Amino acid sequence: MLDKVEAVRYFCIAAETLHFREAANRLAISPQVVTRMIAELEQQLGEPLFKRNTRNISLTDFGKAFLADAQVWLKATETLFQTDFKESLRGTVRITLPRLPNNDLILAELLEALADHPQLHIDWRPDTALYNSVTKQIDIGIRISMQMESHFIAREICTIKERIVVSPKLLAKLGRPQDLNDLQTRFPLCVEINPQTGKAWHWFNTPTQSFIVKDPYFMSSESYSNLAVVLQGLAVGMLPEYHYAPHTKAGRLTILFPELAIPDWKMFIYRSQQENTPIRVLHVFNLLSEILQKHYGKAD
Repeated sequence: MLDKVEAVRYFCIAAETLHFREAANRLAISPQVVTRMIAELEQQLGEPLFKRNTRNISLTDFGKAFLADAQVWLKATETLFQTDFKESLRGTVRITLPRLPNNDLILAELLEALADHPQLHIDWRPDTALYNSVTKQIDIGIRISMQMESHFIAREICTIKERIVVSPKLLAKLGRPQDLNDLQTRFPLCVEINPQTGKAWHWFNTPTQSFIVKDPYFMSSESYSNLAVVLQGLAVGMLPEYHYAPHTKAGRLTILFPELAIPDWKMFIYRSQQENTPIRVLHVFNLLSEILQKHYGKAD
């Protein structure tokens, strides 16, 4: 049976964006769900709402007329259910995330945004381990990865560059490496450990080139420790942009081999794909998405 409130809400957002994928991103669902819901709504109404071609979509005349009525109806419906919505914002939302810059600010902003809902509790778990969302009852996660598994509903927050960096102190001592082989041979290197395998991550791995540190001077399960070692001039490291950028601007670190085509990572916020996701989880997911966008900013 068609959920008319949800169908009209999906339609209003799709009409605003004129792009089903963008509408799906805002709703934190798959584009296929938006497409199916709009098709069911059109079948219910007996009229097409959108004109579609391979490049874009636009509203039909009927769709334009229906949009005006739909927006008024949706606002009235949301007002009617506002009390039920507030009552739904109770219970615990469990969030897992890696250690990132601004974590404390992000948490403070999230808690401030939830201040009017004292019955909604946050279980905040900064950790490098990837929790199983089912066995650990994780509701929302933040992950830095190349891509997300299809069984998650995910929003991309930003891309994150990685670069090989060194301190001027170590450069003055050993000179600039001529190539990657020279770097591997003459320089102390640090690596980050994959907590799932206990083994070191590749510095980078592409179809044409990869770099595996053979004899690391220093190993850590999180990048902040590697940053500290690199800043002290004790080793060369592969670090994410949010670590190295402030220090390269201040002259405390230097990028080596900037011409290397090192693949970017991505920051995602995600939740499990469920038929009935609790309103409290959806609300926190949307709030946290907005806060992350503000701090790490992915341009639309």
